[in-house]
Amino acid sequence: MPITSDQYRQIMRRYPAAVTIISTGRAPERSGMTATAVMSLSAEPVRVVCAINRSSLTFAHMERNGFFCVNTLSQEQTELATLFAGRDTRFGEERFSEQHWTTLESGAPVLRQAVMALDCRLNQCIEMGTHALVIGDVLAGTVVATQPPLLYVDGRWAGLDTRLACAA
Repeated sequence: MPITSDQYRQIMRRYPAAVTIISTGRAPERSGMTATAVMSLSAEPVRVVCAINRSSLTFAHMERNGFFCVNTLSQEQTELATLFAGRDTRFGEERFSEQHWTTLESGAPVLRQAVMALDCRLNQCIEMGTHALVIGDVLAGTVVATQPPLLYVDGRWAGLDTRLACAA
């Protein structure tokens, strides 16, 4: 018997993932969403891939704009994660506060205090069911290594216990 969508969702809730804000556009038409399905794709050429729901406003803006930024949040940024996850009444440009955002090469919104940010040009979108695999060519990046990343697991925000972290 194949696994159901509900069973799959329950299983995947146990998979911890870094919390990111995928952002695109330029003021006054910026858009962003909280996402956890992001990974490194290639170091040569430098590429990243995100799984984005095709029905989201941010996906439509990414396709139109041709650029985006992956902003990894810190444990101190749960309010931003909640805001961009749509658990707030603010939408679109209302979610962006100028003191939090800047730009790099593409012009996409880059979170100033992101643990890391990858500024990307849209390379390709591959439609897969309800989502698209969005492949980005990384143009620039930033790192603020002072804060541990925010994680999402079991339907809630979680932190990394840095006492357990070991250098590889």
